[in-house]
Amino acid sequence: MGKWKLYWVKSDGYEGCFVVAKNSRSAKSVEIHMNGFDASDVTAVRVMDVPDTLEEKADTKFREWSQKHALQQADRPDLHQWPWYAATWLLEDLGAKFRSIDDEEQILLRDVVYAKKPDGQWHTYTIGARALYERNERLPKYDNYDNEPEIDITNQLYTALGLALTKCHEIESLFSKSFIFGVSEKQQRKYETINDFSGGWEKKTLGGIFNAAQEAFEIEAEIKMALDLFLHMRNKLVHGITTTERYNIYTDWGQRELVAFLDLFLSLCAPIETVAASCLEFSVEFSNTFLLKENSERIPIKVSDESLGLFINCFKLKNPSSAE
Repeated sequence: MGKWKLYWVKSDGYEGCFVVAKNSRSAKSVEIHMNGFDASDVTAVRVMDVPDTLEEKADTKFREWSQKHALQQADRPDLHQWPWYAATWLLEDLGAKFRSIDDEEQILLRDVVYAKKPDGQWHTYTIGARALYERNERLPKYDNYDNEPEIDITNQLYTALGLALTKCHEIESLFSKSFIFGVSEKQQRKYETINDFSGGWEKKTLGGIFNAAQEAFEIEAEIKMALDLFLHMRNKLVHGITTTERYNIYTDWGQRELVAFLDLFLSLCAPIETVAASCLEFSVEFSNTFLLKENSERIPIKVSDESLGLFINCFKLKNPSSAE
């Protein structure tokens, strides 16, 4: 006989539920027969095996329920709970955790968060080790949840946080020195020299720098989306992310959420840093070619054709009339 398994069953792209069954067809049939969904609208994804010991526990609970609510079936020798929807006690015995956050009811099981919105719609996302190997093809698939020890990774997270903050500082430094973004008439009215510009932009927030860049340049759509995402995540990072409920560094769930956040942020930093470096190098090339006449005045930074090409592809100078 096959083993009982826990499935996540999705119907019509809206509803979701956990079902215990021996195969995906059986799991889907529970939802189809109970709610009348078309078979083509229902999917079932295996979550994990259910230990044999829990089958007897489920049958005992079902018999006790029947004695109170369905006496006609309580004494049947073939009375079994499954296949059926997974009860909360079963999910807890399988290691699930529950919380309410940001108007969502959430269940965490094996690094997958099953979240229910206020309108009843379900969605899922991965955190922890599962998120890492899904985003990084070179990492081996992690599937040791049955034997996973309770590990405090707080110190490792502090190291990752330090690396993420360092990347923030390096990227912001590159953008703040990219005086090419001061070519709009609005910025030129504020700064007369490169030194004036550098002094003024040291006081700007990263958001202010990006806004000034958009005054002078049309930014390629994908690059703008990446810059906006970087700014959003950077602000989360520097404004106390570890003390928020979702990313609390002192809870197991929070640590798993934080691991996924930092992995995504650091992967985003790599292309953003390349773009930021191209902005600085283009600024230097523009200065050395058009602004600084004497060789002794020129900025001694090696500029690559690749960086210049990247800047030109990402940033298109606006007409003066539209750059106000």
